Amino acid sequence: MEDRPTLTNPRFTLELEFVSSLANPYYLSHLAVTYPNLLGISRADDDDDSSSPDAEAFAAYLAYLYSYWKTPEYSQFLTHPGPTLRALRLLQEDTFRRDIILPQVIEGLAGVSLPEPAQTETDTADEKQEDGQNGKT
Repeated sequence: MEDRPTLTNPRFTLELEFVSSLANPYYLSHLAVTYPNLLGISRADDDDDSSSPDAEAFAAYLAYLYSYWKTPEYSQFLTHPGPTLRALRLLQEDTFRRDIILPQVIEGLAGVSLPEPAQTETDTADEKQEDGQNGKT
């Protein structure tokens, strides 16, 4: 018999706290940097392409979490259901779990635009000339 979700159930509250943390892209980055083995991120000196048992177990755990947190019975307890469920859905993908170590992926999830590449002096001079011409009547 499975217990209904309640805030007095220690396992439920622990899992609620964890899945809620997944809504924060910077927490995902922390996981990728601190525990790359759980996400299937290989080190540069690691030639083995096979997934580690830790990564397989964590992927299975994420699938287990997603299977029930997406249901209304559980999602009603999420403070930020949209970002939390989006993160859980994305974490089902091997490529996403490997790519979240990349800053541009995290920044994209956070909705932060990365700075534009530095302009050359020629580009800046051309823009100033265009601005000067556009300002004339």
